[in-house]
Amino acid sequence: MAVNLDGIESAQEMEVVVNGPGDANRLFIYTGIAVFNFKGTGSGWRKDTLTFQVGRTFTTTQFKKAVATAALASISNVEHAVNAGWAVDKVAARRASTGKVELAMDLAIRDVDGYIHRVGYEVNVLAKL
Repeated sequence: MAVNLDGIESAQEMEVVVNGPGDANRLFIYTGIAVFNFKGTGSGWRKDTLTFQVGRTFTTTQFKKAVATAALASISNVEHAVNAGWAVDKVAARRASTGKVELAMDLAIRDVDGYIHRVGYEVNVLAKL
């Protein structure tokens, strides 16, 4: 089961001319806030993946490499927190079959009434245009 994305807030893009590494001549920087609701189920860690695409379309020859980071931007707990926890365990970026950059974030939460609502992300893409 995957976490459903409700939308992206504050999406921004920057294109920078670069000279390498290799034959790369552009660096694209994508940032934003992924909005969703991911609810805990109890005292054990519930883990799932949020996947979505950002940015322009790249051909296979244009796309060189992508790296991404992500951090919790909004969490909550409805009642008394008992051993509550929230985490972004891992984030990865790759070129999807659509040509856009796909982010996959492994999320974790514990506590029956704990929520993760938002995650901030940054993706850096090296390309040759």
